[in-house]
Amino acid sequence: MEDPLLTSLPVELILKIFSLLDWRTLLICREVCKFFCLIVEGERAQYEIELAVSGMMDGPPSLLTTSDRLALLKERNAAWESLKWVESQDIPMMGGHIWELYGDVFAQSSTPDVLHFRQLPSKYRKIEEKTWGVALDIHVRDFTMDPAQDLLVLIEQSTSLIRIHLRSLATGDRHRLAPQPAILQNARATYTLQVCDNLLGILFLSPEDADPELTIWNWTTGKVILTRFSSEIATFAFLSSRFLLVGSARVYVFDMTQPSSEKFGLGVGYFCAFLWPEFDFWTSPVTFSIRSDPSPTWQPNPEARPPFSTAPGDRLFIITVCLVNNGRISSYDMFIPAETLLSHIETLPTEVVSHEIKWDEWGPTGTRLMRSLSQSSPWVCYVFGTKFVSLVEPTHTSPQTLEIRDFNKLAMKRDAKAGDRIIDHVRDTTVIRKVFAKEIHTSLPYRVIKRTLPPRPSTEPFFAAVMCSEDSLILVDSSHRHLRILTF
Repeated sequence: MEDPLLTSLPVELILKIFSLLDWRTLLICREVCKFFCLIVEGERAQYEIELAVSGMMDGPPSLLTTSDRLALLKERNAAWESLKWVESQDIPMMGGHIWELYGDVFAQSSTPDVLHFRQLPSKYRKIEEKTWGVALDIHVRDFTMDPAQDLLVLIEQSTSLIRIHLRSLATGDRHRLAPQPAILQNARATYTLQVCDNLLGILFLSPEDADPELTIWNWTTGKVILTRFSSEIATFAFLSSRFLLVGSARVYVFDMTQPSSEKFGLGVGYFCAFLWPEFDFWTSPVTFSIRSDPSPTWQPNPEARPPFSTAPGDRLFIITVCLVNNGRISSYDMFIPAETLLSHIETLPTEVVSHEIKWDEWGPTGTRLMRSLSQSSPWVCYVFGTKFVSLVEPTHTSPQTLEIRDFNKLAMKRDAKAGDRIIDHVRDTTVIRKVFAKEIHTSLPYRVIKRTLPPRPSTEPFFAAVMCSEDSLILVDSSHRHLRILTF
């Protein structure tokens, strides 16, 4: 029965109220009465639902109407679901040997003190291509960036020390929020960098016997948030603005809301740990890595002003472990939605410290563990949002096939309800034998999208790897000297 008080309200007011509701509440409202159903079936509500199912968020106001945005979003989704890009462009790799891909900005060096940036275009999100260069006053050994914050993090190698500099991505000048002097110096030789809003994490590694050291600090103040050292530390990633993942033979979770500048071992003060299944007696893990893009506080570049962008909540983590089993080396990928980890963390009381979550509690239905499709590669930007991209047949003779594994749960639910594309869904169980102490079964569902690349003329490069950004797939040739950008 319709509530006369509600239905007597002006439609404009009801639309305003509905515009503040999330997509789940909108679907509930649709079942209340015919009047509400008609409103929910309107363009604004349908746009909100389409955003949620797509793992996207609305963009800033512009001349594009809700109808325009809904149409563009549906066209974009259809293009990705069929891997029908609208443009292909080849660009050369420069001679500087360092590069980075974040969001839709690709950067590379031509010399140790010059970086070149390319804003990748998008037809469906109305983003124009833009290129610019930055000449620096230091020799850069490595870097990372965050276009939304106009942030460029540079590693300078100076004799036996490295220095971290915080610069403007647009100009190369000191970032307006950067403290002085340079916020960190360290004698370690190698490192990995990650940015999450005002947090900057660096994992320092040494070729000597010194244990790896992980430091997280607020880059706007220089205040250290957390420092851990241990031979177990192999990799790290930001799960959220509060929680940090540190990977090894178990996945440690640290709460960053309780900062400390003291150095501790890895086993001290962690919030919880997700345990791997027990390895077989003859199996030894050699390396671990965690990949996830974009960061949990991701925001699009404000200058681009896209109509919609990837929402920061829907993210996929991929833990890759390289194993030695009876003298043979093999590699496995574990696909883990952020939701799997956070749903377990959120059930723990805040006073709990060092709680261990056993594999059988979180792994079998919340993850998918599979043999890696390819060998280790420096082109590690193979995940964005809930998508994982790979080349199925990276050989010189076979036709090369692009494959996307998409772990978007809501999109699969909608497909199933509509009876659409369910042939592409994988819902069976993956069984891993002879690596762990017992058979490992995982069944996190995903959908597969494939497209075979056209046959290559003899003059065309063989593609050895593929990367994924918000609006592009980027093919890397076998000589690492050219990139082919496929634009959506």
